[in-house]
Amino acid sequence: MSSRAAGVADATFPLATITFQIPSSGPQPHASMNYEPLPVQDGSDYSTFLVDLQDWMYMINRDTMTTNFDALTLEYLDTLVPPYSPNTTDVEATSSSSDSDSSKQDAYATCSNNGCHRRARFNGVCKHHGGVNHCRVPGCNRQARRSNYCMSHGGAKCCKVQLCGNAAQSQGLCKAHGGGARCTIYGCDKSSQGGGLCRTHGGGKRCSHEGCTKGVQRNNRCATHAAIRVCAVAGCDRPDRGAGLCEGHRRERECEVDGCKRLSHAMGKCKLHLRRQDM
Repeated sequence: MSSRAAGVADATFPLATITFQIPSSGPQPHASMNYEPLPVQDGSDYSTFLVDLQDWMYMINRDTMTTNFDALTLEYLDTLVPPYSPNTTDVEATSSSSDSDSSKQDAYATCSNNGCHRRARFNGVCKHHGGVNHCRVPGCNRQARRSNYCMSHGGAKCCKVQLCGNAAQSQGLCKAHGGGARCTIYGCDKSSQGGGLCRTHGGGKRCSHEGCTKGVQRNNRCATHAAIRVCAVAGCDRPDRGAGLCEGHRRERECEVDGCKRLSHAMGKCKLHLRRQDM
């Protein structure tokens, strides 16, 4: 025991006096208690004394404490845990898991061509053996992307802006309405034409005329330096009004949908109505 604790032990601590007044007969009154507090001069020394006393009591009683335990064995654990027996739910779960695995294997069927182990893509064959869903526009052999059409014939998601038939680039919008990459110049929200720049800030091809920095419109020239284009219809010398056609021949190739003035793109319909016909 430390000297500091011994000094505390030599001090006198009078015990509290407790008095009970209980008569031998008659009704039992409530007990009254009078006590005096224990005088403690230094709280820190008294606390240290209690800690040392606890350590001393542990030292004198440690020989009587049980410190040796029998090691647990697997055989002993088996006696504590009952044997496992699968119930009906476990059997059903295992059966359903096997059925799910077999259904996945059926979903990933291989090519039906003899000797080919590739994954079947369309009509039971792989892409190598013609398993491609072709665009349904007559004469087009491109792969269909959406609504049974290729990208050129409307097989792309249409811009969500009303009456816009352009293909959506991002966020459901075409380039003209804010979709796709934008110009990187601060404050410019125009579509990027190349190199992260719009036509105004130098993006896209430039006019091939010497000294001209305008954007290309046709035949590698801008609208100013390009030759006057005439109607593409043989024998027609009227000026081009767009898409290589004069005003008269444009009317002949308009979309077959009533009220639509757009040019027919495929199967008698413009891009807008071609993309939306299967929606």
